[in-house]
Formats: sequence, C-alpha cells, structure tokens
Amino acid sequence: MNRIIGERQGESDDVLLVLIGAIHGNEIAGIRAINNIIQTIDDDGLKLNGKLIGIAGNLNAIKAKKRFINQDLNRLWHNDNINRIKQSSSGDLDPEEQEALELIHILEELSTQPYKKKVLIDLHTTSADNGNFLVYPGNAQLDPIVQSLKLPVVVNLETYIQGTLMLHSWHMGFNAIVFEGGLIGSEKSVELHTYGLWQVLTSSCLIDEPHDIGMHLHYEELVGSLHAHMPKTVRVLHRHEIGAKDYFHMKPGFENFQRVERGQLLAEDKKGLIHCPMNGYIFMPLYQNSGNDGFFIVEEI
Repeated sequence: MNRIIGERQGESDDVLLVLIGAIHGNEIAGIRAINNIIQTIDDDGLKLNGKLIGIAGNLNAIKAKKRFINQDLNRLWHNDNINRIKQSSSGDLDPEEQEALELIHILEELSTQPYKKKVLIDLHTTSADNGNFLVYPGNAQLDPIVQSLKLPVVVNLETYIQGTLMLHSWHMGFNAIVFEGGLIGSEKSVELHTYGLWQVLTSSCLIDEPHDIGMHLHYEELVGSLHAHMPKTVRVLHRHEIGAKDYFHMKPGFENFQRVERGQLLAEDKKGLIHCPMNGYIFMPLYQNSGNDGFFIVEEI
C-alpha cells in the first residue's frame, strides 16, 4: 500500500481536507472509506473548492494486521519526541518512528500550503461495539463539521491521552477531528465513515451544496439507527491505564456509552478484580490484545 491513498485538486484555494486512515494498522475502515470517496469524486466528476488528500497511517502494521508493531503510533506525537525523530537517522528509529517521520514530512508540507481552511480527519474504529463518536479539542458547538456529523463528542480526551496525531495537527494549524466509525472490522463502520465523509466534504465547503441529497439522508438514517440513548457531549472523568504485563481482561458485554455504577465489576488483571470507581458511562472498553487504555469513565455534559 502506498502512503498516499489518493489526491484530488480543484482550482480554488479555499479548503485543504486531509483524511488519514489506519494510524492503528488493524483499523482499515477509514482507508476503505477514503477510497470510496475518491472513487465517487471521479465517477461524478465533482468540482472541488480546494484539495483532498487521503493518507495511510501505519503501513507496517496494516500489512501485519496489527494495531502497531513496537509502539502505538497515535501516542508518540510529543514535541520533544518529534524533534528527536526528525534529527535521527532512519536506522536508529523503530518501525512506528519511521512511519511518524514520513507522516511528519507530509503534514509539515501540507501545513504550509496557502489554503484558507485546513481540515484533518483522523479515522478510527474501536474494539467495543457502539463506538461511534468524535474527539474534538475545540468548541464543538461552533464547528460546522462537528455539528454535521451528529455524533457524541468527547471534549477533553486529550487531557488523558497524550501524544495524539489530532492534537499535534491542531497545533500545526489544522482543524483536527477524530472520527470513530464503530466496531473494528465491521462493514457498518466502513459505511458510516464513507457517508460521514460526505457530510465533511459538504460542511467544510470542499464541495458545493447540494451534490446528492440522498447521501446526506442515508447518513441521517445511519446515525438514527445507532443506540437511541447516546449522549451528545461527554467529558472523561477517569482513565484506567494498563501495562503489557498487567494481563488485563475486560469482562464481556460492555459497549461504549453503556451506563455503569460505582462498584460494578468491569475487569480483572494480575492484581485482582477491577470495579467501577464512579457512576457514569463506560467508554472505549478494551477488547483487543494491544493498547494501554483499559477503559474510561465519562459523564454527559
């Protein structure tokens, strides 16, 4: 797989839209959705008010069908770390650092291009069901792209998870949004990402409204078919961090945004049983063998 999935450009310099899929190599729904978008742009001969570029994240992990090879590519975007990677020789870098170095060069070059608006959508999926939400570091109520997607928004995750591509891109000048499309490996996550990206193309003004009202209506139906009681906006109250040798095991049956109560049994590890520390909603319970976030507890705001 090539790093650049595809690139399409119009004559206007209004909007630069960067779409990134599979920063985690086992989450390929975003790549499939990007290919679907580019194919439809070509088939319909759409005029773009700027440029769209699709980028594949962790190429080695995609090939290996793993979340990552040595370390999580979505946790190493600290400024000091980025500077070290840029100053190192390729032979001194581990696989994820080499991936990051290529992505750094691409994003830095894109950030200097003279577009009036620069948007970056980082596409992900989750290991637990009902994982349809956005992560946004800005004011979600004032952002037309976030509002167009009509999904729950997590407003403070960056205070609990450091070194993300989203936050690094935000500081580079991109309006950066994480778009979680659902369960890893599911066809519905590809569908939600694909039709959600059409919402993004319109709400970012990369294409003129309307193009195909049916696509927007289908997205509304998809969102409407999700869990009926999903909160609109949440903030994180608690993160249960885990290590590789903790032998963490999440109890089966938990979904994103499922209500949980203080004292409820959630998981266990080598130290024993793990109970919920407070009332709230469980968020991103871990049902895969890699990752250092066991679960989060969030509350609606």
